[in-house]
Amino acid sequence: MLTKTDLLQIRKIIREEIEAESKPLQEDLRGEIKLSRIEIQKDIRGLKSKIKDLEISNNKIRKDIKKIVGFFDEEYLQVRKRVERLESHLNLPSL
Repeated sequence: MLTKTDLLQIRKIIREEIEAESKPLQEDLRGEIKLSRIEIQKDIRGLKSKIKDLEISNNKIRKDIKKIVGFFDEEYLQVRKRVERLESHLNLPSL
């Protein structure tokens, strides 16, 4: 039968073996985690750049839309004035 001391020695040996076997695995995992982190950071930088480009394009599109709306508003007002003049000149009721 095993004594407490025997069990403690067996436990100590098992713990040492497990630590010895798991140490290289831990180092490999640390390396893989670092590589994954670096790749993720590169991807994030690329995404940030793309988002910035999209924001710039979006701002340009908004400016263009404002110009177009402004142009058509001005054209509409001019056409409206002309139609009102014609209606007035021809004594037509406005719709």
